[in-house]
Amino acid sequence: MTLDSVSAAQRMTTRDLPEGLGPAVDDWTADLDATTRSGKGMRSALFDAVYTHAGGRDEAVRTAAGQALELLHEAFLVHDDVADGDDHRRGRPNLQGLTTTRGAEQGLPRETAAHVGMVGGLLGGDLLLVAAMGQFARLPVPGPVLHRAMVEVEGAVVASVAGEYADVQGAARGEPITQEHALAIGAAKTAAYSVTLPMVLGVVLAGGPEEMIPPLREAGRHLGTAYQVVDDLLGVFGDPAVTGKSNEGDLVRRAPTVLLAHAATTDLWPSIDAALGEADPDPSAARSLLAECGARDHALGIAEDLVTAARAALDSPAVPHELRSALDPHLATALERTR
Repeated sequence: MTLDSVSAAQRMTTRDLPEGLGPAVDDWTADLDATTRSGKGMRSALFDAVYTHAGGRDEAVRTAAGQALELLHEAFLVHDDVADGDDHRRGRPNLQGLTTTRGAEQGLPRETAAHVGMVGGLLGGDLLLVAAMGQFARLPVPGPVLHRAMVEVEGAVVASVAGEYADVQGAARGEPITQEHALAIGAAKTAAYSVTLPMVLGVVLAGGPEEMIPPLREAGRHLGTAYQVVDDLLGVFGDPAVTGKSNEGDLVRRAPTVLLAHAATTDLWPSIDAALGEADPDPSAARSLLAECGARDHALGIAEDLVTAARAALDSPAVPHELRSALDPHLATALERTR
């Protein structure tokens, strides 16, 4: 997020709170403020690239849309941590973690503090989501353009929510899924709002040519899914000191990823399945076996294929050459990420 986006989060999530709710609410909103910090800014950068190359010139629109996109991302990060039971993000305690710790320090029993922390994370994500939707709804554009933009926003939010549920439900079942299913989850929960939405909004809000939208939508799906596949790789093989998150959580919960989908088709699956047993999981052993069975290389190959498909979509005559050049660094970054 840009500094403007962080300021927007602080304003929007704490304004007009009812008085007399007690210091616990003040502490909770302070924790929300402390954990809403600038990330890589990918979504606003993608929007900027398309908006400017599609003819957009209104700085107020550019700033407001960038803020809304980053607030939406922050909301989904908070909800994702709640769904996965994670208490850290970016190497620091997240909202759920801070709220849980605060409750324990105030004498709440362990399970009660954990429940309050989970609810704190859930509702904090709700506040950010409402803030993002409010920002989208107030974009300073004509009514018909705003209506079209909100249709895109709603579709992306619905896709991400449904994809997140599919992810959690797939992990809960504990059974390997197909690669196609894993990629569909990534496309829904990540690509729809992180890449496709910013790029399509860039055209819509700039009043750009309608024919630009289909190839950008296709490229966004491929690129965003590649980001998710690489994120899944980092969630297992990444260095926690660099990624800022555990490299065991996805394994222990059996996240429905391309890694496990491929592993389930190999002779080493029974050993991997045993290493991820509920009674005494051994993430380190499972990680080694995933590399040995080729799952790591296979997933990286899938990510590379997705980026290639995104490049092919951007080669459409409807996409200006200058825009393809502006988006090219984002395609390269998808495969070079370390966090």
